[in-house]
Amino acid sequence: MSTLLNLLLSLGFAAAVAGAIHVWRTQLEGARREGMQALAARRGWALTVTGEGLGRVGTLRIVPRGGLPWIAEVRPKPGRTSGFVTDYEAAEPRWPEGTLILIAAECDFADEVGDGPARRKQALQDLLGANLARMSDKLSLIEAPAGMTVLADMAPQRRVDLQTVGRALQGWTPLAKGARGVPVLILSPAGMHLRLRQGLKRPEQMERFLDLAIDLGRLIGP
Repeated sequence: MSTLLNLLLSLGFAAAVAGAIHVWRTQLEGARREGMQALAARRGWALTVTGEGLGRVGTLRIVPRGGLPWIAEVRPKPGRTSGFVTDYEAAEPRWPEGTLILIAAECDFADEVGDGPARRKQALQDLLGANLARMSDKLSLIEAPAGMTVLADMAPQRRVDLQTVGRALQGWTPLAKGARGVPVLILSPAGMHLRLRQGLKRPEQMERFLDLAIDLGRLIGP
């Protein structure tokens, strides 16, 4: 009898702890959502959350109410990969003639084979994710400023001052270790894309990320 009573008490305690954690997480998520709403209101942006429900995590989206159009999202990673990504996309600036990937980290693509295609593929997939890594297959490694990795299909100096843009990109203070904390800039005929392989949850983090993206667009120019 005492064993059964102890079991029931243990189960009750575990349920109470789980309930308290759920309430705490809900309150924390609500506070973060309110913080994002306050940020959007202060900066003249609009915030929406779509796709939530039945345990499914939605996509947080921020867009400007005026000026040059862009879109920023925090969304689940595609496919079976767990976690989130933070993306900024804008139609301008763009590079009509070429494609450039600028990574705020030095990637070691050398291995025992020589040029190291396997090493390069794995390093890029860690930094960019599978979809963007496939896009980089047609790009060549370009000489880059210290602490940067540059891939392009033609001389990027035709379009971008690598030193200036590289310094701005390196000014980002990583919020996570490894590839998740490294910002990646993509400039192509489709426009400009800035990506972090982590979901930014705090309004001050999101504001800093968007300020970086907007500043990069200004430095690259029309």
